[in-house]
Amino acid sequence: MPVPAHSLLPRVHEILRLPRGEQPAAALALRDALPPGQEAWNSDFGPGSLFTAFSDSTLARGLYEANRPYLRFTGPFRVIEVGGGNGRLWRGALPASARGEIVVVDPHPRGADGVRVEVPRGVTVTHVREPVESARLPDADVAVLSLVLHHVPGRDRAQNRQHGLARAGKLDALARVRAPLVLVNEADIHCDVDLAPGDTVLLERLCDSYVRRFGVAIAADHDAATRDDSRARLATILRDWALGQLDKAAVPLAARDVYELDVPRWLDLFAAAGLRVVDRRFTDPYMLFCQYVLSPAG
Repeated sequence: MPVPAHSLLPRVHEILRLPRGEQPAAALALRDALPPGQEAWNSDFGPGSLFTAFSDSTLARGLYEANRPYLRFTGPFRVIEVGGGNGRLWRGALPASARGEIVVVDPHPRGADGVRVEVPRGVTVTHVREPVESARLPDADVAVLSLVLHHVPGRDRAQNRQHGLARAGKLDALARVRAPLVLVNEADIHCDVDLAPGDTVLLERLCDSYVRRFGVAIAADHDAATRDDSRARLATILRDWALGQLDKAAVPLAARDVYELDVPRWLDLFAAAGLRVVDRRFTDPYMLFCQYVLSPAG
């Protein structure tokens, strides 16, 4: 029977009252009870898209609010933003008189369109249509990497080769970014390449992140929403991008798509990249997304 559209948070709480070992199966059962969505995640950034629904969520608003104080400039500026999304970070962030350049690094062909809509006319938006780990980037005043490094597997190429992946790693991506201030937002979960498909620890960690924290947050926003179309999109996010992420515990490494680190591992990575942590804090009440304010150690 389909789950009533107004009752998702109680159903998620039912899952969390089960013993931890039983929660993944119950989460996937709830996933299968929800109606399938018609849009793949990260395939559209326009109005009415899943990404726009996520950008209105409690989790996303916390990220934007934490990052915007570092994007106030008194003169000409250049910012590198890795992953443009729908540009919501920039909504109201700059005064009408602002003059500068935003370099959006995003392989999606429309990855910079949303940013262009949200910034004043005196701000130029340049689109670099490559993954950050292979892009050639100019120096900038600030670099923003929000929820993008978790798509890059492994620490570096050497570690990835050990696991059969011919790809650059997170250190390779960070080496491309040159700015005195770097803002990174990522989830607090370890599911990188050193956890093999089928590992029970990997499944437990995905459940902790995508059900106990992300899932609860999205279900709470769903139940608080007043519009049917918003509830429908949030239900799809819960189904496919929260509960459905548990399937990633069994797929080959190259198909996992999420290669997160927990807070201690992110801190070790930033130190290896020559970055000093100026500040860090969780940006949501679920203690899922952490903001790292970084500067070159030298």
